[in-house]
Amino acid sequence: MSKNQGFTLLELLITTSVTALLMLAISSLFITFLGSAYKTRLSQSLRESGTHAMNQMIEMLRNANEISSTCQDNLTEISMINSDGRSTIFKEDNDRIASISGEQTFYLTDSPSNNDYVRNLLFSCTPTDSGKKYLSVSFMLQTGNENIESNNAKNAFLEFHSGVVTRN
Repeated sequence: MSKNQGFTLLELLITTSVTALLMLAISSLFITFLGSAYKTRLSQSLRESGTHAMNQMIEMLRNANEISSTCQDNLTEISMINSDGRSTIFKEDNDRIASISGEQTFYLTDSPSNNDYVRNLLFSCTPTDSGKKYLSVSFMLQTGNENIESNNAKNAFLEFHSGVVTRN
């Protein structure tokens, strides 16, 4: 008397279907994890780049001998006389923050070829009671597609705001 051993077609179909659903769920979680890790790396890179640029500007503005721009709100560039007597201008140039001293231009942020774009660089200047000036700096740094409304894992943006009272 031989007994038939094995799986029925229905058992194989159910097992295959459950395995496929589990693999689909696991791969979906893995893809979501990779996307969020990429977005986190973009945000960290933007934060480092923007913080570096902001710190450079704030330090130079704090130590400036004189702010030679007219003291008002919403300036798109600001010029100053440094402690060494040279003139420096901060402004947005080719989607980057430029520091222009004499004939040389230094960029404080990455180039658009690295998909980093500076938007809305604004300076505000307010005289204080002590005769010094309070300067505020704000800008937005984005990476990825130039269209900020695009909700894409490859796009990220951060806004930076800071202020400083001049020493002189």
